[in-house]
Amino acid sequence: MLALAALLQGCLGPRQTLHVVIVPTSRLEWLQRDGKDRIPWKPLLQEYQRLHPGLQLQVSVVDEAHLEETLRRDRSRGLGPDLLVLRAPVANALLQQGLVERLNDQRAWHRSQPLLEPALADRVTTAAGVSGLPAYNILTLACFNRQVVLRPPASLDDLMGLAASGRPIGVAVDPIGIWWSAGALGAQNAMVPILTGNPRVATASASPTADRAALLAWLTWLRQLALQSRVDIASGPRELVEGLESGRLSWIPCYSSSLGHLERSMGKRLGVAPLPGGPAGPPTPFGTVMVMALGSDSSPPQRRLALQLAELSLDPLVQREITLESLMVLPANRFVSVPVASSGRLAALEQAQRQFDERSKLLTASFSADRLRRTQPLVEDLLWKVMLGVVTPQQGTEALLRLSPPS
Repeated sequence: MLALAALLQGCLGPRQTLHVVIVPTSRLEWLQRDGKDRIPWKPLLQEYQRLHPGLQLQVSVVDEAHLEETLRRDRSRGLGPDLLVLRAPVANALLQQGLVERLNDQRAWHRSQPLLEPALADRVTTAAGVSGLPAYNILTLACFNRQVVLRPPASLDDLMGLAASGRPIGVAVDPIGIWWSAGALGAQNAMVPILTGNPRVATASASPTADRAALLAWLTWLRQLALQSRVDIASGPRELVEGLESGRLSWIPCYSSSLGHLERSMGKRLGVAPLPGGPAGPPTPFGTVMVMALGSDSSPPQRRLALQLAELSLDPLVQREITLESLMVLPANRFVSVPVASSGRLAALEQAQRQFDERSKLLTASFSADRLRRTQPLVEDLLWKVMLGVVTPQQGTEALLRLSPPS
């Protein structure tokens, strides 16, 4: 039986309600329209309701773009959620605005913290406190059509060759669709401060000259990629996913949270692999950790229930079930082993996680989604113009450097 069973058994009134809001990753909200795509949470919610049979669990989905507005409106009426499931940077921003409660004063955090890698705990630790309890990780991978692509590209040259051979590939200028290639060209250390607003930590290799050269190499490659006749520059992850499932595209970068949708539409045609590397090394997959944050309107009994649900999410058995049933997330509990030998998809996820940890160290630091929300459209507009030839790689490089925070 679960180790937390005794802790979770409490006195519940028959009408006790717990309101949980799921906030899908920005630009992937359309996946949540289908209730089946809540599958990562299914084992957790089922186990929790089994332990609390008298509890009415109310689960709703709120788009990330409308989250702050919704929380402020519901809070003014005393109707805010008890628990939110959302990306760590978004939780960090909400804590700074007082829209969620800090977790570091709660015993649940102190019991759970030893189960997390220090880097994972750092991503939810801000000057205002701890914004949420990490539950699982989502990462960027490569998705492809097995009937068309017999061997997924392992390098950027292979990717170019795939397009040249007549097999259409898709990319997009959003974090999921193209930013993984920054690491393959060595531009990740220059890009991460631009995205997060966190000044770059000085290292022996850090210099404005090196950053400029790396950004120029990356933007030059993006322009060359766009010139290929069989490369489709999509508007975002939805267009990429729909292009792959329809057969219009043969290879795309994909967020692991879209794998459930793709598997239902493609079946055995769906292939999953790590993203290709390049002359500067492995790619830099864009990854996020989904966390559980406390709402600000809970009664004491509801707060206890919310904390119990959050803590249960890290239980080893629950974490293993979430991983094995979904095959699209990795556990946050560092003591839960992932059976990569029995699943190529989990092996690809674990490799992407390793690449993220090793190649995107600055991105693992805590940052607020507010900076990314302001900067992302500017970066995407520049990348789009470079790929279309409206702006030269040299001009794009200088424009990106102007977005960098002061050291």
